[in-house]
Amino acid sequence: MAINKSNSPTWVKITLIVLIIAFVASLITIVANPFQASNTQTTGAQTGADQVSQVDAQYQPQVAGLTSQLQSDPTSYTVLVNLGNTYFDWAAQIQQASQANTSAVGADQPLWTSAKDAYARAVAVSNKESSVRTDYAITLFYTGDTTKAIEIVTAVTKDDPKFPYGWFNLGIFKKALGDNKTALAAFQKAIELDPKGAKISIDYAKQQVTELKAAPASSTSATSAP
Repeated sequence: MAINKSNSPTWVKITLIVLIIAFVASLITIVANPFQASNTQTTGAQTGADQVSQVDAQYQPQVAGLTSQLQSDPTSYTVLVNLGNTYFDWAAQIQQASQANTSAVGADQPLWTSAKDAYARAVAVSNKESSVRTDYAITLFYTGDTTKAIEIVTAVTKDDPKFPYGWFNLGIFKKALGDNKTALAAFQKAIELDPKGAKISIDYAKQQVTELKAAPASSTSATSAP
């Protein structure tokens, strides 16, 4: 996923799988109990809303604390990165919650934008950390600026060619634009650099390599990030 953040690649998949299982289970209940469908739907929606509320409650105090720190030092690189990371993780969890709660669809977008703004301020102070620059590129991707996301992560792969997380996300961005040839090379490079998946979602990368080898060299169709 472009949401395959370098420091937390595993919980994203696990959470998504749990959500999907819960969602399918709720559908089975509705079919098996047609006279209770209305109550089941209401309960499911409430559960989804509660989950979103719990996520919000987790991250809102963190954002408030970091924002308060920036008032006294608005160019603190550490605080800006932490703020970007917090908004990033918050957005990712809301994005996953929307898989089981359609009312939450789109609620992650303001959070991706806030993460993007925080990272932009951070890289304006220091542009040395490959992970921060790549996370910034991911937020650009999720807020619709794929061209700039590719520009930034391409620079990362040139400055830090042994950084698999950069290559992995370059593959995602390039595939989204239909540049299958470049995407394939990027995923292969990411796997070569991180064969055990310490920094990337290795199963997803291998799946993409298989699909891209079977696909035309270029295509106009976009794909969703993992």
